[in-house]
Amino acid sequence: MMKERIYIIVVSLLFSIAGFGQGYQLVDSTYSRSKMDKDSLYYDEMAYLDDYHFLDNIFVLGQLGISHSMSENTRFGNFFANEKLSFNVGVGKWIYPSFGVRFTAGLHPQVGRAEWELSQWYPDVFGNYTYNMFSGYLDGLVNLTNIILKYREDRVFNLVGIIGFGYNHTFGFDKAKCEQMRQGITSEDGGLMHYDVDTNPGNYFAAHVGFQGRWKVSPAWDIIGEITFNGTDDKYNGHEYDRVYDTYFDVLVGAQFHFKDCHGRRRFHYVKYLNSAVLERLAKMKDDENEKLNEANMAIPEIFEKIKFSEALQTTISFYVDRYYITDAQKKNLKSVATFLATHPDINLIVTGYADIETAYPAYNLRLSQKRAQAVYDMLVNDFHVPANRLRIDYKGDTVQPYASVNEWNRAVIFFLDKNGGNSQILESESNEE
Repeated sequence: MMKERIYIIVVSLLFSIAGFGQGYQLVDSTYSRSKMDKDSLYYDEMAYLDDYHFLDNIFVLGQLGISHSMSENTRFGNFFANEKLSFNVGVGKWIYPSFGVRFTAGLHPQVGRAEWELSQWYPDVFGNYTYNMFSGYLDGLVNLTNIILKYREDRVFNLVGIIGFGYNHTFGFDKAKCEQMRQGITSEDGGLMHYDVDTNPGNYFAAHVGFQGRWKVSPAWDIIGEITFNGTDDKYNGHEYDRVYDTYFDVLVGAQFHFKDCHGRRRFHYVKYLNSAVLERLAKMKDDENEKLNEANMAIPEIFEKIKFSEALQTTISFYVDRYYITDAQKKNLKSVATFLATHPDINLIVTGYADIETAYPAYNLRLSQKRAQAVYDMLVNDFHVPANRLRIDYKGDTVQPYASVNEWNRAVIFFLDKNGGNSQILESESNEE
């Protein structure tokens, strides 16, 4: 009964940790970026977890090791005779840096043993017998390192708790040995001494708990080692005894491969966090800079320069680093753009997206600037009912940095007046002939 109590306590403890880990991470909302909770699992509080799709953060694994049988009577035999080579394959998904799930399936051969008295007195007839077992488990994974130390993308070692449920399918019993023990021998007093084993295949409920050590060797690959303690039905070894369950444990090592996610990465990624107040302040600073430029131009006695194709609208839309999500503060700016268009029916706009040069590589930044421009275009058309024919999209990636003095300002969409089909950001000078 002591083993059973320990097993129940360990299962309950890991369930509690799993629930705590999941709830602890859920405070980091994937889709609300205007506020960051102080309980982020990231080591830097001024950051947020990137957006992920259902098929992101998927991994596959392969493992090889030993399965050690601990059913009745095996403890009285040779310890190392109870171990058989076994293997596992699996697929899983990390839902959060602290919590994931996986499914594993594998072959785990087992060893059974007759009663210790019979095996001791008549070793030629009684003793160990072997059989095969296919096991399948659905596991919850709790990254204990991320909960205790908080998540770091570059961390090499992680300790993961495992708790799972599944089934065991037993088959392939050593029928010759089992038949020999079933027939048994006649004792000196004429009694029959035998040991019955049911050699028919069977299916049994199973549960296990354990720990996994995970060593990151590259962005795509991990080396993993784990030990799990498994409990299953008392009949799984073909013999019923006066106990509720039988046990075995697995010691496995292997490799784990992480697929790329929608961002082209293989691990969870946090991006730096800017709150609404910071974005509004940056927008105001840009507006002030534009205003100063306008005042400087107006101070010139004779105006020889004019914008031939396009003019920039004062309002800009700012974005978080590596994102194209429009915050509530920026929606107010978009509303002012829609009001401007409603009061100037003769003016159309070019919605031009940009990305700062430090975010990523040029091809990625080009797509990011396109998504930013598309997001602004969609909101103006769908939410503020601006006619689609009064807008067109342009995007520059990081090839153009309109705000050279402050890199962060270039995470923006800028509006240009679309005159006579002009191209955005083509500003030409010509002399005033008058």
